[in-house]
Amino acid sequence: MLAILAITTPIYLLIATGFVSLKTGYIARDVPKALGTFVLRICMPVMIAGAVNRPGAAALNWHFMAVYGGASLLLLLSAIMVMHKLRGNGIAASAMYALGMANSNSGFMGYPIAALIIGDAAFDILAWSMIVENMLVIPLALAVADAGAYPEERFHRAFFKAIKGLYKNPIFVGLAIGLMVRFSGLPIPEVIQKVIGYISATAPVVALFVVGGTVANFPIRSLSVETGMIAVGKLILHPALVLVGMWLFPMSDAVYMLGAALFASVPMLSVYPIFGQRYGIESITATTLVVTTTLSFFTVSALIWLMG
Repeated sequence: MLAILAITTPIYLLIATGFVSLKTGYIARDVPKALGTFVLRICMPVMIAGAVNRPGAAALNWHFMAVYGGASLLLLLSAIMVMHKLRGNGIAASAMYALGMANSNSGFMGYPIAALIIGDAAFDILAWSMIVENMLVIPLALAVADAGAYPEERFHRAFFKAIKGLYKNPIFVGLAIGLMVRFSGLPIPEVIQKVIGYISATAPVVALFVVGGTVANFPIRSLSVETGMIAVGKLILHPALVLVGMWLFPMSDAVYMLGAALFASVPMLSVYPIFGQRYGIESITATTLVVTTTLSFFTVSALIWLMG
């Protein structure tokens, strides 16, 4: 267990550094947002493009994406039903609570953690998981929420509206460029490969600092049942469902099973409170982000220990 803590503790110390830096006023409150924009709009597209061109790895692993996406989708739809039918929340709020369970902060937390455990395979999983999240899970949750919040909005129209905006998404841009390079057969110059290497080494450190600063921007309000349910769904049910899916439909390389579980085990997106603000539940989503990020130190460490 000490060996596992030696891996996870530096990760969360970086998050704590961002948290303390902002809380003490050492950095301005808008610094995490600026750094987050750098990671999302510069680092992530470059890393995605590099991932789909990594020698020896599939550009798009449909098996992985089907299993990971299927588990995430199952949790999303089940959580919407539970939050709406059993807890009596509105459709929009239920969709946002479910999104908190079924969508991971893959770029800012999943990749930095997985890279220390499974090495270069985390590079591949970053691309595949972010395709699932940005092209399926997030658009579907937003479409359900919009259809519930605005009676005049039809679900299919809201879904295609979300899909239509993908061409502006940095992840989609990186994927498109990467696939064009891959299928054109053009070699990547060594100088470009070095740039990708520099960015891949820099992005995790900056991303973890941003997570801490972002969490510091959202104070904890009163805890609710929803907060507890979302935390359990995100930190326990999501990786458990992904593991079950990988067990039922195993991949040829077992390292992807561990990687998938690690990506599913990290907290939700740092912009989760912003999604919540759109539907009037910012207080709960912000509190949940803080609580889930804190608890994930213990649950992620436990997952690594359980999986040997």
